[in-house]
Amino acid sequence: MKVVYELEYDEEKKIITGRITGELNRAVAAAMASRLAELSLRHGCFRLLNDLREADLIPSVLDIYMIPREVEKAGILKTFKRALLVRPPLDDFRFLETVSFNEGHRLRVFRDPEEALQWLLK
Repeated sequence: MKVVYELEYDEEKKIITGRITGELNRAVAAAMASRLAELSLRHGCFRLLNDLREADLIPSVLDIYMIPREVEKAGILKTFKRALLVRPPLDDFRFLETVSFNEGHRLRVFRDPEEALQWLLK
């Protein structure tokens, strides 16, 4: 399945919104993180609401473990706030949330878009 990702700055909410459809793997995460770093610097925005409800998290446990390091290498600082909207099953996404937290990243997983937005904006 082809992977498509979109990123754009929401001027009204002052956040970056993202969306991924297809297989989400380490390479896709790194490519998206690189684009996100550019966009965040251009707009001075360090908050992302990323919709992964149409994405399939395919990586191995090792790949999931490495994602926080990959996004950091791409220029995403640990202070960047990232909310991920996901659908069940949540196990792999919860593991990513835990690994990210342990690496010092501000990343949380949500099922409710409003709850995710509230967390991002506080």
